[in-house]
Amino acid sequence: MPSFSSIRRLVGLLACSLLLVPLSGCGGGDSPPKEEGGGNESSQVADAHSHSKAGETCFICDASKRDAGRLWCTEHARYEDRCWICQPQLEDKTRLYCAEHSLYEDECFLCHPELKETESETPDDESSSSSGPPTESRASTELFCNEHQVPELECGICQPQRTAELKPGEELKVRFESAESATKAGLRTTSPQESEVQASVSAVCEVQYNENAVARITPLAAGIVRRVLVDVGSEVEAGEVLVELHSAEIAAARTAFVSAAVDAELKKVSFEREQGLAAKKISSEKDLQEASAAHRTAELALSTARQRLLNYGLSAREIARIEETTDASATLLVRAPYAGTLVERAAVVGEAVEPGKALFTLADLSTMWLSLSIPAAGAQLLQSGLAVEATMSGVSGLSARGELTWVNSAIDERSRMVRARAVVPNGDRRLKAGMFGEAQVLLSSSGPVLNVPAEAVQYFENQPYVFVKHAEDLYGLRRVVVARSTDNVFAVTAGLLPN
Repeated sequence: MPSFSSIRRLVGLLACSLLLVPLSGCGGGDSPPKEEGGGNESSQVADAHSHSKAGETCFICDASKRDAGRLWCTEHARYEDRCWICQPQLEDKTRLYCAEHSLYEDECFLCHPELKETESETPDDESSSSSGPPTESRASTELFCNEHQVPELECGICQPQRTAELKPGEELKVRFESAESATKAGLRTTSPQESEVQASVSAVCEVQYNENAVARITPLAAGIVRRVLVDVGSEVEAGEVLVELHSAEIAAARTAFVSAAVDAELKKVSFEREQGLAAKKISSEKDLQEASAAHRTAELALSTARQRLLNYGLSAREIARIEETTDASATLLVRAPYAGTLVERAAVVGEAVEPGKALFTLADLSTMWLSLSIPAAGAQLLQSGLAVEATMSGVSGLSARGELTWVNSAIDERSRMVRARAVVPNGDRRLKAGMFGEAQVLLSSSGPVLNVPAEAVQYFENQPYVFVKHAEDLYGLRRVVVARSTDNVFAVTAGLLPN
């Protein structure tokens, strides 16, 4: 596995060699006439075609119109399985060949548009007049790069576009000109080292309140602040009174409840009297029914008035006291929903407030959130439940250990980082919201990990790769999954074996 920066020079040289391949588009100008047949175009590139309509394109000049999964010969501008220069063993001399578009005549829909309509109905058989592309598995077994002596599907020089398609453990092979080329390029290799040190993913972190334990305390009715009984920083218990309001809405609701209670009691007495008279055959059935209906209506009105007070935040005990004392005052008490610390205050005596306006922010500081920003390359290794260790900047000896609870499924557009979150205990209250630090997400591992030098890991489109030596002149560009172990070492968690 090459472990020095000369790998980058190798990649650059390979890239340059690929860029030197002449590419041509539709209507590329005059070119020598081509002979009929399949195996006689070694000096021509299939670019002498044209289009009858302005702006029209085809699979030769527009890569997006090529068959998915079908290898393309960049050097000769045609499909690999139709390039008789590179793949002479695949040529079927019994089939007519369209030299202009480098396809068999019975599959060239550029010359025969009617083939497009029947393409899906034609069996995919090379011995028949099929227009369908060969499958990737067929291409991988039949296509062979004679120039670099590797399967065409694995040739990193001829098929560099497949680099981004590789999965961990898969590779493209790169063949040097000679066995001495690697030595002349200054490449050195080493074996991955097994280690019991737990791999981790580095991240920057910020301490935040645990928003699952934060409450914005707001009145449920409009009013004017009469008293503020606590201040910011106070530790409060569940149900403790924080603010006292003067509210005309509450006065109206209390009055309606007291009136409904008195009316319900009166209607109950009247109904019971009518029941007694009806039992003695003194009262009519109609009077009894009217008294019953009036009693039920009064009970419904009382229930509605009671529910209104509950909606304003009054407890059942407070409502029972109002009913007992017929208290119709305008006092509304705002209480803490649970035990915690008041971290923000907006309540001021004499201020008019409306429902939804936060008077206090209450937080349970026994746990905090660590908001993590993680490089995209390492985020794919993360999952909920992993341990997180963090060290706070600027505070000596302040650290935290918790558990990863969430990893975002999207990358931040500005920072190009992946956000994640961990919950950490804060029993001593030393962690403060807004603190910054560095964190390590510890990766679970069932055995030793493989460590490689950090400079041996190459990146393409934010994905890590290493070069694996197969022979003196043959290297594999292999997709791996890595995590930071130390500043100079990466831990490979997938895609590489100890040998």
